[in-house]
Amino acid sequence: MSAPSVATGVTANFLAWDTSPLFHAIKAGKLDVLGDVARTWQGGGRRNVTTQTVVDELSTYGLSLASADWLEIVHVDHLNELAALVKWMDRVSGSKSNEGEATVLAWAEVNGAIAVIDDGDARRIALRHSLPVWGSLRVIATAVSEGHITEYVGNNLVDALINSGARYPCARGQFISWAKQNGLL
Repeated sequence: MSAPSVATGVTANFLAWDTSPLFHAIKAGKLDVLGDVARTWQGGGRRNVTTQTVVDELSTYGLSLASADWLEIVHVDHLNELAALVKWMDRVSGSKSNEGEATVLAWAEVNGAIAVIDDGDARRIALRHSLPVWGSLRVIATAVSEGHITEYVGNNLVDALINSGARYPCARGQFISWAKQNGLL
């Protein structure tokens, strides 16, 4: 098997997930709902991955992705992925708390995925370096706009994530209005 090259075409049918959205979905008991939201795009299937480093980060909190059959676990181990990882570790400050983000960003860059990261600083850094990145709210808003889930389900999912400690730019019960104000719906 040859090593992947740096991706040139990125589409929304391929997402690479960071720790935070998965952490809050597990804590809220909504990992299955997030999976339903994430696995469909434009009426077809969508590939969803996360890195082994993210799995390891979640396990330090006693959390598991064992029930997430919609999520493929990937390793950052090809030479071009490792080279990208060195760059992303430097870009997102290289601290231990950013290892999951760095592996997701590196893997997404090399393999043509959109990184799903809720940390605003990491998203800004990714965008500054021309890497497509979404927050989990955009993934949920896309599912609502495509009619895959209702506004009610989207709002309830976001409320559950907020109740688990997720910090979002919208208050409980305000996801739909926030998404409309920000052009996501």
